[in-house]
Amino acid sequence: MHTNAQKISSLQLHPVIESALHIINLDLPSAHFLLRHMQAKPAWEAMYLHGILHRIEGDIDNARAWYGDVQDSEVFQTLWRDNDTGSNQSNAIDRAKSFLDKVELYKDSLLSKKQAAQPSSSVNVDTITQTSLNELRHFLSFCESKFGTDPVTDASSVWISMGDKHKDQAAQMITGGEGWREF
Repeated sequence: MHTNAQKISSLQLHPVIESALHIINLDLPSAHFLLRHMQAKPAWEAMYLHGILHRIEGDIDNARAWYGDVQDSEVFQTLWRDNDTGSNQSNAIDRAKSFLDKVELYKDSLLSKKQAAQPSSSVNVDTITQTSLNELRHFLSFCESKFGTDPVTDASSVWISMGDKHKDQAAQMITGGEGWREF
């Protein structure tokens, strides 16, 4: 029997789309493995998805860093710009950071609730959930339009060479030198 990861991989989609599908299926290790090979410009979509992945993992500071790295990219601007007001690019990063702040507040309220049985904060979890789902849905739609859904049998042109600093860190993470991350 095939696992969801095997089914997704067998579709031979663009690696960014495959990574997004792994995230939707909560297979964060598979998504992270693929995204580590596309974590430098011009792989803006992969870099942005890397931020989404870290947000889902609960690593909000890392998500903020990835969002900051891609804030001027077409994909980020398309998803976060307020089209109703025709505002500038800085509005997109402000809107995204505000969302990350809400996610962090909710995460912190869950942790404090576990530790001290305090009541949860006034953060609306339904709004966070809906915003998160919309972000993933629109991201996937953007990538499907950009990359298509035809089979990609050789994704080597998609992989990005990392700088030496990131190569060493990625090697440690992939080989488990820093220990496998627990989700």
